[in-house]
Amino acid sequence: MSLLRFASRSLLAGFFVADGLKPAINPDPYVEEAEPVARQVLDAAERYLPASLARCVPTKTATLVRIHGIVEVTGALMMATGIFRRAGAAMVVLAYGEKVVRTRHQVLARDTTSFIQELSLLGGVMLEAGRGRRPARARCRSKRSTTSATKAGASKAQAPAQRVSASRTAEKPSPTTVGRQAQTLRTALATTRAA
Repeated sequence: MSLLRFASRSLLAGFFVADGLKPAINPDPYVEEAEPVARQVLDAAERYLPASLARCVPTKTATLVRIHGIVEVTGALMMATGIFRRAGAAMVVLAYGEKVVRTRHQVLARDTTSFIQELSLLGGVMLEAGRGRRPARARCRSKRSTTSATKAGASKAQAPAQRVSASRTAEKPSPTTVGRQAQTLRTALATTRAA
């Protein structure tokens, strides 16, 4: 992980830590605007969860607001530290995205720029949630090209005929192995002709 990525993730996560701490510490100012969402969550829990799990869902809106803030803070800290950063970014997207959708009418009535800023922050976290390692197919291709280049470099010391005779005496290889060996042989012959 580079220092630049660590710094940028930490700066991005700082906003969400501060934003989630407010309702986590003092949920009372947020209870009224979160009441409709809390009712929907409780209805969905009763409808879709088994009775044993539905009893575990808190019924007080203040508790749900506090949990919402804790989820946002936890996700932001995970994203900032790099420990399960994609899962943490997904937690922030869910928590903050819900808030943006819920309060969009109030924010747009106040100021369009604030709404665009909130969307921009959400987009940055979505990029972080989606950015990961290269796809497995690309990693496999680059590994194959590195391996074949290494074999081609080592083949200068070894005659191509010796490698072919060695491959014939081995156990019967699979068709994909034969294809790779043929490609390696063609690469080795091309490099010896060029040299």
